[in-house]
Amino acid sequence: MSNTDKPTNTQEEEQEIEDLTFEQLGLDPRLIRALTKKNIDKPTPIQQTGIPLILEGKDVVARAKTGSGKTFAYLLPMLQKLLTDNNVLSSQTLSAPTAMILVPSRELCQQVYSEVLSLIELCRVQLKVVQLTGEPSFTEMKTALSGPPHILVSTPACVQRCLSSGVLQAKSVQDSLSILILDEADLLFTYGYEKNLKDLKAHIPMRCQCLLMSATSSDDVESLKKLYLHNPYILTLPEVGDAGDEIVPKNVQQYWIQCSDRDKLLYILALLKLDLVQKKVLIFTNTIDTSFRLKLYLEQFGIKSAVLNAELPVNSRLHILEGFNAGLFDYLIATDDSDSKDKEQTDGDNQGERKKSKKHKKRKADAEFGVVRGIDFKNVHTVINFDMPATAAGYVHRIGRTGRAFNTGQSVSIVSSDEMEIFDEIKVYLGETEDNDAKHIVPFPLLEKNAVEFLRYRAEDVARSVTKIAVKEARAQDLRNEILNSEKLKAHFQENPRDLDLLKHDKLLSKKAPATHLRRSA
Repeated sequence: MSNTDKPTNTQEEEQEIEDLTFEQLGLDPRLIRALTKKNIDKPTPIQQTGIPLILEGKDVVARAKTGSGKTFAYLLPMLQKLLTDNNVLSSQTLSAPTAMILVPSRELCQQVYSEVLSLIELCRVQLKVVQLTGEPSFTEMKTALSGPPHILVSTPACVQRCLSSGVLQAKSVQDSLSILILDEADLLFTYGYEKNLKDLKAHIPMRCQCLLMSATSSDDVESLKKLYLHNPYILTLPEVGDAGDEIVPKNVQQYWIQCSDRDKLLYILALLKLDLVQKKVLIFTNTIDTSFRLKLYLEQFGIKSAVLNAELPVNSRLHILEGFNAGLFDYLIATDDSDSKDKEQTDGDNQGERKKSKKHKKRKADAEFGVVRGIDFKNVHTVINFDMPATAAGYVHRIGRTGRAFNTGQSVSIVSSDEMEIFDEIKVYLGETEDNDAKHIVPFPLLEKNAVEFLRYRAEDVARSVTKIAVKEARAQDLRNEILNSEKLKAHFQENPRDLDLLKHDKLLSKKAPATHLRRSA
């Protein structure tokens, strides 16, 4: 914990990374066997440096790129500390969780919970982990925290709710909590948890070890560091340095296509229909309507996709992610509407007031959701920016969805004339200047003009058919379907996870089937 009466002596851990094994890092044999079963045999640089420090009980701030293995960098030493503490294993002296992992979103909460549970089951030890998100009822909180669990994965708002309701007692937290982890720390304030985190600080014991994991450094991370950590080690590894050529991993090839805004649909059709990009493909848009317009458009050419956005029920979002990660469909259209969400929600509320009917109100977007950060999209080879992000940092976070864990990947940005300003900012952010010849984003090489023009007539004809009314109806239909699926199948999928493929999130929304001559060839 930080001590405001004395200056923090920040220690920097800056060193060349040697090739160490998990055994050399001092991990428990049970954890090593669990990793072997998960086909993980070599620690990443952030794990090699972070695990020993965390095992020593140090407070740590670790900045690591998406896909660098930072989740296991804190989970493994956390579990080892719990495994070697007899008081923890007995649970008889515990009155509150021993470890808390706080994350900004429901999806990240589910992912971290799944990883912890998997490691515990593979270790065959009696450790209990629970997750809490959203606004659980008193009964739900009481049931989840009965025992109590050894590990709680949650959001700051949900933990504060448990404390204010009395389900978690302040004294119990003071007595039991030994390790606190703030994952995706640079997003916690962004998601509106600043007050929750400041209020929670009063309940964290001084002896508690605190860890901050982040993909970027920011004023928010600095504020959290001063609030929670005492003499922390700041991990500044070569792989997470500030050099321009390391902002995006070198194993990710970055391409761009320049076209008019009107031709974006034509060019993405050419990329997918001509198989010019490798699957699986994650496509980013900036609004939910654009996502549905793109889905409807691609359907008419026999290209099936699923959409992911904050409007969908949380159970549906998790099913969609699981299906995509399991390879049940190859194209996922994700709405990165972080900059337009507030405006869209306000517009929806205004419409509801005008109509004076709940029937016409737009479903409220989930504030605990974001597709750019904190979601583990597995085996994504290609990221396509159908719409360019609002910031250069947003671009880097999107591209970080591919090339994970040293795999190769590629990104393709479709840039209109209106987006050239942000595109130029991105190039500067990546290190391209007039004084050097570095080219981090190069023109897409496989797209021949003749091939694009061959598709133009059909592409423009279909684009005209995807009207605003068609988009509105498709969006409403998809939401109704997913709400129904979410309620009916919640319990079923918990009991029958192998039946996931029965839930088709990429089913057609168009009222008419695609024309035979427009469909993809087999």
